Amino acid sequence: MRIALATGLLPVPPTYFALQHGERLRAEHDVRMFALAADIRDPAVTIEVDAVVPSVGAWPARIAAAFATAPLSARAQARRIARFGPDVVHQHFATWSRGALDGAQLAGAPVVTTLHGYDVFAAERSGGSPLQRFHRRSAAATAARSDRLLAVSEYLASRAIAAGFPADRLEVHYQGVDTDLFTPGPDSAERGVPSIVFIGALAERKGVDDLLAASIAVSPRAEHRLVVIGAGPLAEKVRATATPHRHIDVLGSIPRESVLEQLRGARALVLPTRLHEGWREAAGLVLLEAQACGIPVITYRSGGAPEMVDDGRTGVVVDEDDVRALARAIADVIDLPDREWLAMSVRARAFVVERRSLAASVLQLSATYRELVG
Repeated sequence: MRIALATGLLPVPPTYFALQHGERLRAEHDVRMFALAADIRDPAVTIEVDAVVPSVGAWPARIAAAFATAPLSARAQARRIARFGPDVVHQHFATWSRGALDGAQLAGAPVVTTLHGYDVFAAERSGGSPLQRFHRRSAAATAARSDRLLAVSEYLASRAIAAGFPADRLEVHYQGVDTDLFTPGPDSAERGVPSIVFIGALAERKGVDDLLAASIAVSPRAEHRLVVIGAGPLAEKVRATATPHRHIDVLGSIPRESVLEQLRGARALVLPTRLHEGWREAAGLVLLEAQACGIPVITYRSGGAPEMVDDGRTGVVVDEDDVRALARAIADVIDLPDREWLAMSVRARAFVVERRSLAASVLQLSATYRELVG
């Protein structure tokens, strides 16, 4: 089977998820990615990526070029997809989708679209900037013309239906994570000072400021090291908050291998993702990556994040914006006897392998393709 993956903007990192299924599917199928603009900065990515906007110059300039030339770029993307001769076109995001929709029509192929969150939130909004109106039109066309819509969580599925996406063509497809890549590290019970890790955008929607407050509050009675990994608009504020507290390390953006090393050495990963300007976390794959490494997780009861945790068995879910509860959860995981922590670690790994793995996700996706192709 020939599978044309498609998206608008493809920066890797961080957008690995748009390619991960394709990498696995290549074992049995001919798979190619078609993007309006791409910025592939990881040499480990081997799948062929066909980008309309040339991969030269700064990434923001390429984004601007893709938007400025959107109708022409979409037509070029559609022609390239049609020339590939796909049996299925799989679009990631309901935004920037015109090229995929038209390419599928030219090729006579069905369209599968994965909804990731931002696209659904864009469909809900009224008014706004030219870019927001562009996204809303794109989402409406995708809702009308996709043969199958896949939401990355139950939370996002319900929100998509409320936003006008057709319920009869929509199902939940948990993306899963690579349990061959994300594996436990050695000697996980002997870690010295416990390390609490945050990985994500340093932005209000990720709740990093709540985590800092909780860590500072709990540090006098529960010794630990807080490691903050990521970049974003709150980076300067995060560093300023961390400076007087020697137990907090703000590492910024670091290579993927170093992220994995920090993750494997952690006592827990914390993602206090929260409501911000109408946005909530659709899934939270970093929660699954941590658990695949045998690391318990702590998160807010917000969006699709709770669906990525077996609450009380592989991690802890606390009420959104409850910093005191967040601090208690961090202290509780730090204070767990080694035997109990190891039992939670084993359950965390098993939860992902059995219910949220990339392998299982690819099997479900293949079944969807076969059903549509007939």
